Amino acid sequence: MDLKDYFEYTWRARGRLLDAFEPLTPEEWRREFDFSFRSIQRLVGHIIEVERGWILGDIERVRFEAPGIEARDRLYGTVRLARATGREVESISRRVLDAYVPARLGETRTCDDLEGKPTQFTVEQILTHVFTHELRHQGQLQAMLRLLGKPAPNVDWI
Repeated sequence: MDLKDYFEYTWRARGRLLDAFEPLTPEEWRREFDFSFRSIQRLVGHIIEVERGWILGDIERVRFEAPGIEARDRLYGTVRLARATGREVESISRRVLDAYVPARLGETRTCDDLEGKPTQFTVEQILTHVFTHELRHQGQLQAMLRLLGKPAPNVDWI
């Protein structure tokens, strides 16, 4: 497996989660919990927007502004909208993966580290961080579903 495969497996798992979210009521989709990004809606939006930001802003060096609160309902107001936004971002990521894997993975980018200090990262490190970031949050989404009394899908890769 390579980075492209890792992204594909991660997106498939996202799709299984989105399938599990389909029967949720609007209230359940927006219900706030005392952890993570508070609601399934917000956490799904965070996952997708962070992917967009790292791919466009950090790897491609395209000026990128994350959508504000007012865009949340337009992009993530329903599971259907979240799925469509996710597919849009997946297409951007696939284009970048095609351009960088494997030949350009060693290119470096200056990005802020956890402490906000400019640090050099390879494209491979950034891409690895993108999919592992989502994996962590997928576990939180499963927990949110269980707290709602709903079954959580298996998001394992194999």
